[in-house]
Formats: sequence, C-alpha cells, structure tokens
Amino acid sequence: MKITFLGTSHGVPAADRYCSCTMLEVGGSLYFIDAGCPLMDVLIRRGEDLSRIRAVFATHIHGDHVYGLLSFIDLSNWYFKEVHAGIYLTEQAGIDHFRRLVMTTQGIPLDDERLPFHLVSPGIIYEDQNIRVTALPTRHLAHANRPSYAYLIEGEGKKIFFTGDISNHIAQNDFPTLPLEEEVDLMISEMAHFNVEEMTPYLARLKAKDLVFNHVFPVDEKIPAIRALNGKYGYPVHPAADNETIVL
Repeated sequence: MKITFLGTSHGVPAADRYCSCTMLEVGGSLYFIDAGCPLMDVLIRRGEDLSRIRAVFATHIHGDHVYGLLSFIDLSNWYFKEVHAGIYLTEQAGIDHFRRLVMTTQGIPLDDERLPFHLVSPGIIYEDQNIRVTALPTRHLAHANRPSYAYLIEGEGKKIFFTGDISNHIAQNDFPTLPLEEEVDLMISEMAHFNVEEMTPYLARLKAKDLVFNHVFPVDEKIPAIRALNGKYGYPVHPAADNETIVL
C-alpha cells in the first residue's frame, strides 16, 4: 500500500502546498481521500493512468476538501472517459449541486454509470478486492448540523486512519476513539483546528505505528512543535509535505 500526499495545506493553498488531498495506491488501483487540490491537473502532470482510479472519498463539503473534485468530475464526464470512479460525498445537497453544475457547464448530464455519486453514512461505505472503507462521524460541522467523517482504510493487511477535520480545540470530545482502542499502521491527523498541546494527552494512548500530521496551520508555529514530538511516544511522528510518499 502506497500513500502519497498531493495536498497538505489547510483552508487555503500555500506556495508549496495544495489543499487537502491524499492518494492511496492499493492492488494497482488508485483511491483518494478529499480533493482540495486541482486533482485532475495534478494527476496529468504526474503521468498517472486515469483508468486506475476507483473512488474519491470526501471527509466533508468544505471548499478546501472538494473544489478540486468538481473539476475532476467535470473533466472526467466529457473528456477523460477512461475514468470510472465512485464519488462519495457527505451531503445530498452537495451531490445535487455538483450534478447541476456539470449540466450547466456542459449541457449534458452526468454519466452515472462511470461516475456514480454515493451519499456517505456511518459504517462500511466501500469494499472491493483491494480495500474496505469505514466512515466514522466527527463533530467538525456539528455547529451547523452538517455531517463530517473520519475514515478507516483497510487493505493488504494494513490499516490507515484519517481523522478528516475534527472540532475546534477538540472541544466536543472529538478525538477519534478507534485508534485509541485498536492498532493502526498509520494515522493521518489534521492539525489546523487545535494545537499540539491539546492533542498530547491522547498521544501516549494512541495505538498507531506511525503518526503523520497534515492540514497544518499555522505552519511556522506548528511544524517545529510536531517535529519535537518525534521519539517521545514509541512511534514516529512527523508533518506531511506535498508529494511525500509512505509505503506500508
């Protein structure tokens, strides 16, 4: 299993960081968690085989997590017809708006056979010969009565846990319990809505073999603090950078 960070910034892009997007390569297929970066542009520049794409999973519908998905769907619908990918969004309103925009820009409906939309709900939402994806609710958008999710990805005997965005200052007991209760090979956590000190009480209890922080803000303050955690808890800790790859 190969994990490549295509975008590691927070709510806005930076000179060296796109907004949130992570690519997983498992069994020769490609899967994505969020698409805040200009996903199709990045894939074309990387020379990726678009026919290998199987699914895109959004953690929630904020622009820095889905704006690149919109252009990806638009381009896949009329031009890159080798793309057959399920699109997993967290709100029906988002699905409806995406459909309308494709129809408005192109004058043709979305190809539902190649690019089917799916509404995320808690539990197992996807399974093929390579991976299984389980959605776990977070409280990132609870103040607006809207859903958001963390994801557990299982494949090739490995487990990866993505926190997605969680609540500000972990104020609503929103730290995910799963990686505190069962071992995961890699945990990928955001670090934009709370500080390092607020997370440290959980780190000694974390059952992760590796911890990576992405979606970091402010960078100048938090990157040194994240690096200072490395070696303190018995597993590696480091911040992610765009185009960094981890192989499990």
